[in-house]
Amino acid sequence: MLRTATLLVFCLAASGFAQTPAVTVTSAASNNPNLTAESLATATGEGLAPRTDFATSLPWPTSLAGVTVDIMDSGSVLRSAGLLFVSHNQVNFQIPPGTALGNAGVFVHNGNTTFSTIVPIVPVAPALFSLGSSGIAAAVAVRTTIPTNIQSVVPVFQCLDTPASCHLVPITVGVDSPVFVSFVGTGIRGRASLGNVVVKIGGVSAGAMYAGPQGQFPGLDQVNVQLPLALHGAGMVDVTVTADGVTSNVVRIHVE
Repeated sequence: MLRTATLLVFCLAASGFAQTPAVTVTSAASNNPNLTAESLATATGEGLAPRTDFATSLPWPTSLAGVTVDIMDSGSVLRSAGLLFVSHNQVNFQIPPGTALGNAGVFVHNGNTTFSTIVPIVPVAPALFSLGSSGIAAAVAVRTTIPTNIQSVVPVFQCLDTPASCHLVPITVGVDSPVFVSFVGTGIRGRASLGNVVVKIGGVSAGAMYAGPQGQFPGLDQVNVQLPLALHGAGMVDVTVTADGVTSNVVRIHVE
């Protein structure tokens, strides 16, 4: 049996109205087509917005530059999505809280045209943000000096004016100065339990100390982990987060 959202799109296409143009929707942090309630998503296409605009306050507005995004979930509930950014070929938005599991219809309206597609809403879809297409992890790190417990910020990367100018900064790990890294992502907060979240860094697995909402920006998640001493001298390493058996995209850090 066709799910409601799919049926709605089919009905619109078969009606007297013009068929809606297609749009591609993925996680805002990766090319993963699976999304979760409250996660951040990106719609890409042509002519999505008349101009570039971005949110300047919280909660995320439901209209930017005359663009709105509606989500109809598998239970036939229609909700407006909060918008972070709109441009001619990209719209970033948050899947509304309460969106039911199953196929959902995404409708991007710009006043003149409605773009539509179907996306799967799943319990968990971990995705990690990187700086542009570089693969450099969007992360922050803190070193704790023992026994004083004095904390200091450890740079993970350095940038000039653009993401293309960013480069990784080597992180030194030590017995008396453990380093804790916070990776920024989305689609993670729905994990069944913290014990079901594993961070793999350069082939070394570590349990997450925290995996849930980042707390400042809606839809943004955070995963905290202590860098294992076994990574000493590893160099540039791949990082993934697995939650409830689902593994994220790869980002990178540098460990010396």
